[in-house]
Parts: sequence; C-alpha cells; structure tokens
Amino acid sequence: MREHQEKVPFLYILEKFQQQDLQDLCQGKGLNYDEKQNVITVNVMSENYDVFYPSGKVFKEDGREVTSYLLKTVLLRYLVNGKGTKPTFKFISYKEIKDGQVYYPNFYKRTIQRLAQLYEADPDLFDFPDKLERIPMPRGDLAFAFEFLPNVYFQFILYRGDDEFPASANILMDANIEDYFNAEDLAVVVDIAIEYFVHKGTIPPDLGMYHFKESC
Repeated sequence: MREHQEKVPFLYILEKFQQQDLQDLCQGKGLNYDEKQNVITVNVMSENYDVFYPSGKVFKEDGREVTSYLLKTVLLRYLVNGKGTKPTFKFISYKEIKDGQVYYPNFYKRTIQRLAQLYEADPDLFDFPDKLERIPMPRGDLAFAFEFLPNVYFQFILYRGDDEFPASANILMDANIEDYFNAEDLAVVVDIAIEYFVHKGTIPPDLGMYHFKESC
C-alpha cells in the first residue's frame, strides 16, 4: 500500500517527463546535460544526481541508484514544472502561497513541528562540515538560507527551548517557489531537505514516507 502511494505520483510525472524534449526540461535552469547519453545532472543540496532521459532513472554521484519514489518524483517535478525563475531572496511563509492556508496544518506537522522537535532533541543537528552553502540570517537562535535545487531556496529559523517553552521553528521559502513547486509538493520537498541534515549531509537513496514518521 505504501509503495503504491509513492509510486503512483512518480508514474504520473514520469509520463509528463517523457513527453518533453531534453533541452526544454533544462531550459533556464542552468543544468548540465549530456545529449549523447541523455542524462541531466541536478544538484540537490550538496550532492549531484544524474537523471536519465526518458527512463527517469536516477543515480547519485557515487553510482548508487535512487530507489526513493519521493526523491525521484521531486526531481522530475522540478524538471517538468520548473520555469527557471531566478531567486528573489525575498522570503515568504507557506501560508502566502496558493492553497497554503488549506494545506498548512499538514505542512506544519510534517516540517515545522518536526524540525523544532529534532532541534530540541539535538541542538547540534546542523553542526557538521559539508559542501552546502548556508547563508546566515539574523533571526532566531539559529537561522540560515540554503539552495535545495538550483534557484529553489529555503530558510530554516530555529529557537532554543527553555524551562517554560519547548524549542520552536519556522520555515520560509523564496518568493519564486510557485514557479517550481505547489503547496502539496512542498511538504515532501522540505522534509527531504530535513533528511539531509538528519543524515549529516546526505539524502538516503531509498528514502520513503516511513522515514519521516519514524523520526518524529
């Protein structure tokens, strides 16, 4: 049942991916692609992924195949729906995007609340060396912006807890976000970003929905 829930969205976007031309998929996104091998290289956080066209197969830079339908779906949606819009570096809340008010309870529980709980359990969660550029932001006790995919930026804001209040968090996104992902997509997109920090600079190639629930 779980595999079916994750596979159906992937097959839907895979069909759209296969209907587009390779060059159109990369248009405006500044991506490297090899027309001879029909492969697009996409950077996610600090890791490179090779997306093969038209199969939709995805491999990490270390050669491991990505079996996660969630991650493959996000990559294909980025390629199919992304308009190549440059970041504005004006950050907005989830509620400010179309349908954000409707889906906010799910987004809050799956991402904002989870991020706060993880930070409370491990204040050193983000304290590790990696290649990801983190842009410091003057908010909270710890705040930084980062590029999830080319032109797609998020901002994590964290507040330490005390004797009276637990740790809390907020998540903002660049104002260009709707040119890449919709409100429903973003709960998964941001949760994948959180997984990168949980796993100290890498995204598990077999990432599934159950990972999110178990780590809450």
